[in-house]
Amino acid sequence: MNVRPMITKSDTNLVPQARPAAKRDHPLGPLFYRLRPVNTRAARVWATLVAGGCLTLLATAGLLEPDPRGYGTHRALGMWPCSLPLVTGYPCPTCGMTTAFAHTVRGRWIEAFNAQPAGWALCVTVMGVAGMAVSVVLTGKTWRVNWYRISPTWLALGLVGLLLAGWAYKITAGVLDGTLPAR
Repeated sequence: MNVRPMITKSDTNLVPQARPAAKRDHPLGPLFYRLRPVNTRAARVWATLVAGGCLTLLATAGLLEPDPRGYGTHRALGMWPCSLPLVTGYPCPTCGMTTAFAHTVRGRWIEAFNAQPAGWALCVTVMGVAGMAVSVVLTGKTWRVNWYRISPTWLALGLVGLLLAGWAYKITAGVLDGTLPAR
């Protein structure tokens, strides 16, 4: 005979508790999503071009030897020296970008961040975009941004804010360690 034990109030610790609600998805959908486009061939061609551009940029940064000062690596590409530091003694908002890229592709992320925090973040983003483009080439599924979740205006303001914050970091670090203003 099959007899089930009777559960009393004192035995409530034996009763299975309800699971907590699962983390709900965002009401506006995912931040990024993938889908198969109508023209997979065109998507793969565009992704190949994007991946090629990103990988060319990263390979160029890999060929450059980072300047130990934290800026000036762009001179190895035959570019002119930045005039703002020569005139004011303080770096421009993009000073150190090329150096940050050169350090980041070598895996020296702390040196890259010290050279230009925005340059480090941009290089890591370029690496991510290159990986996403390669995945499109291999799978044919494209990556999409959910613009309902990301406002283009706020994205642009965030990028400008990142650049200004990186510039402020460079100036503050330079003043604190005595290298700024440059003489």
